[in-house]
Amino acid sequence: MSSPDASGSHHRVRPAHASDVGYIMATERLPGYDVLVASWTADEHALALASPSVAYLVIEAPPGIPAGFAILEGLDDVHHGVKLKRIALSNPGRGLGAAFLAEILAWVFTTTSAGRLWLDVFVANERARRAYRRAGFSEDGLLRQAYVLSSGERVDRVLMSILRGEWQRR
Repeated sequence: MSSPDASGSHHRVRPAHASDVGYIMATERLPGYDVLVASWTADEHALALASPSVAYLVIEAPPGIPAGFAILEGLDDVHHGVKLKRIALSNPGRGLGAAFLAEILAWVFTTTSAGRLWLDVFVANERARRAYRRAGFSEDGLLRQAYVLSSGERVDRVLMSILRGEWQRR
């Protein structure tokens, strides 16, 4: 289905296919994303795409042109907590991120039994933290020095989540 985003342009969200892995890997490796978004090898993506506990979503804007992707893990979690493992846009700052995040929330809470969608984000990524808060996520805690950057520097991550009931009341 095609929907207008914040700029009035139309977009479409669909499940990713194996043919999207090249686009996904290129997006993960955009300049500056090494400190915002982790990256996987083609084999790691192929393994995740084949897993029934993982979902990949691609946003196209305009429809037919990939503009971002998301990876969701834990679709089979016994505690009904799905993790937003990764979200990235190939051209951020156009209002598409908020629309994509809203579509991800709707997908999780309408197609899975998840009671909670959670993620972790680098403390220094204030832009993403603001976007998640605007979408209804709460900051649950701090993972101190929980990630080692390619430079060897250890950085903190913030745990954030939104519950099904909170999403339904929005």
